[in-house]
Amino acid sequence: MNHSTLQIFQVVAEEQSVTRAARRLGRVQSNITTRIHQLEAELDVALFIRDSKKMTLSAEGERFLDYAKKILSLAEEARQAMHPTQPGGLLHMGAMEATAASRLTPVLQQFHRHCPQVNLVLKTMPTQQLLDCVGNTSLDCALVSLPVDASGKPACPAGLESVNVFSERLLLLTPGDISPDEAGRIRFAAFPDGCSYRARGQSWLTRHSLAAKTIDVQEVGSYHGMIACLASGNYSCLLPESVADRLMLPERSQRQFIDNALTQLVWRKGYSSPALQEMKQILALHTNL
Repeated sequence: MNHSTLQIFQVVAEEQSVTRAARRLGRVQSNITTRIHQLEAELDVALFIRDSKKMTLSAEGERFLDYAKKILSLAEEARQAMHPTQPGGLLHMGAMEATAASRLTPVLQQFHRHCPQVNLVLKTMPTQQLLDCVGNTSLDCALVSLPVDASGKPACPAGLESVNVFSERLLLLTPGDISPDEAGRIRFAAFPDGCSYRARGQSWLTRHSLAAKTIDVQEVGSYHGMIACLASGNYSCLLPESVADRLMLPERSQRQFIDNALTQLVWRKGYSSPALQEMKQILALHTNL
């Protein structure tokens, strides 16, 4: 196997289609198919389960993908290390939706000016998913809101390092007073499980709504979706003040400050690249701590 074959395997795994992988890589389909067959023969395993519509990873393929990502990440890190004063190559960065919406525009503009040779790929998702992606090398770094331990300090997972970057005021938005419905439920609009703000909001509602039997969570994919739920008059939602200030909120909606939350930049222990170092320096210039 070689670097190019591993890249092809990763893209096919992501696209679940030789046709889409070929289009994305700018290669002919026959070349992609041949390289995958050669890799499977070399490993003596079937990496994919094939049907008429898509290719999904087999159990062996799932395990091999983890190794492929690590090898490709290490190769990119090694390549960049040969030019320590010239940031270049790829930087796969993740961020919470809130951070991307309210904090990243000036950061990324400055980064692009300072590092025009770096191809920065940004993905947004909840904190837990971001931590998983940094841990398995799908991302080089991410902006997350780590859960706090019993002492109130951010709990960084083993194998990762972190630095505090931003502080956010978390607001509970309600269409009026918070009160359970006839079934004893409080309706709460939030991102999917894994979002640290969702966990904080559910915890706060549980502690402060003694009459509620359950917290009924409506999962949404954006802050605009949360505000639409709020406008319906049936849901509360939790979001940073920096995001709320950028949105058109429904009339007569109420804000209640419930907590402060830190945003951290996380990366794998031992991982370093000129691009990551430059990102750290630029974030330090934009911090509000």
